[in-house]
Amino acid sequence: MILGTEKAKAWASGFYYGWWVLVALMFTQVLTASFTMQSFGAYLTVMQAEFGWSKTAFAAALSIQQAGGGILGPLQGFLIQRFGGRMMVRIGIIIFAVALMLFSQVTSLQTFYMVFILISIGASFCGFLTLNSVAVQWFQRRRSLALALMQTGVSLGGLMVPLVAWSLVANGWRFTAFISGLLVLCIGIPLSFLIGNKPEDYDLLPDGVKKEDAALGTAPAEQHSLSAKQALKTRAFWLISVGHALALTVVFAVLTHLIAHLTEDLGFSLGLAATMMTVLTTMSISGQLLGGFLGDRLNKRFLAIGAMIGHAVALIILAYGQTLTLVLMFCVIHGLSWGIRGPIMQALRADYFGRRSFAQILGFSNVIVTLGTISGPVLAGLFADANGNYTLAFIVLAGLSLLGACVFVFATPPKKVLAS
Repeated sequence: MILGTEKAKAWASGFYYGWWVLVALMFTQVLTASFTMQSFGAYLTVMQAEFGWSKTAFAAALSIQQAGGGILGPLQGFLIQRFGGRMMVRIGIIIFAVALMLFSQVTSLQTFYMVFILISIGASFCGFLTLNSVAVQWFQRRRSLALALMQTGVSLGGLMVPLVAWSLVANGWRFTAFISGLLVLCIGIPLSFLIGNKPEDYDLLPDGVKKEDAALGTAPAEQHSLSAKQALKTRAFWLISVGHALALTVVFAVLTHLIAHLTEDLGFSLGLAATMMTVLTTMSISGQLLGGFLGDRLNKRFLAIGAMIGHAVALIILAYGQTLTLVLMFCVIHGLSWGIRGPIMQALRADYFGRRSFAQILGFSNVIVTLGTISGPVLAGLFADANGNYTLAFIVLAGLSLLGACVFVFATPPKKVLAS
């Protein structure tokens, strides 16, 4: 074992080891979010000035990265269940770090795309699917809270955007990319030593329940679990996947193009635009914590519906807002909606389908969800290139958010789960 089974069991005896695992998962998420997803908009602004490529061309690169994650989803889910999330994180960190270093050597659009394919493989192996699959194994009663705490890593990564933007201006994008790769390697590998695949390896059950307590009937019973094949036959699987895809269409479009919109359409400086991204991600953190608290107490599906409506309202404000006050209003509403909805997606799947085959179920779902992460940036880029601004793009995205709210209305629990 990486940390040492006996030592980890000793830790678990005094303080539930799942929380240590959660810390490692969260900061691994910080790494992937800081140096790709959250900072991509800043790279776009600087690299466009150097190479003159269109917004659509840059957005396509991010879409390539996300497509890699979606295509790998079913295979990755199988590998996680076969070899464990810890091994996948370690492999992903190495690939991701090397890819960032190679990114610093890009000289053409072709090599730009090739490197992003490699980045997508590394970020996928040590990112969303793997981290969520591990977290679900360790928590049941406090699953929404645990997933919310872990996913704050995405928002904490957003807080790094001003630092990345400063380095892009002060040191250049090549230096910034190379150093980012070194940081991922030096921080990510030690973090992987803390990750445990599942609580049963430490003579525990989710939430720190001891096996002997479960045998005596003094602990909550394990949830009923569906196989991946069974889950694919349910309406809930497809509706949650489509609703999640529509949500990420909006989120990734904003992450990719917000800085460009603020600097080009509204005349904000790069520093002020990066600060608005920081406000957005700060509100996302608040939303995640709120979503984690509410998700363990209220109907998760209703929370998802409300969050999608919040996305729509925020995007209408952004489409027509010309002042700093309105941009701040957008950041607050969109950030809270994004944060609340984020952990609910995985918690809802785990509640509906259980944890036995969660990695494979999420892997298959990722194929659909990835359509949103791919289409969002490209869709917004196409509208911006065609119309000279982002107004129509944000209106269309608002409409897709409302469509997502309607989808979640019908995403009720599978009857097989209700009967269990």
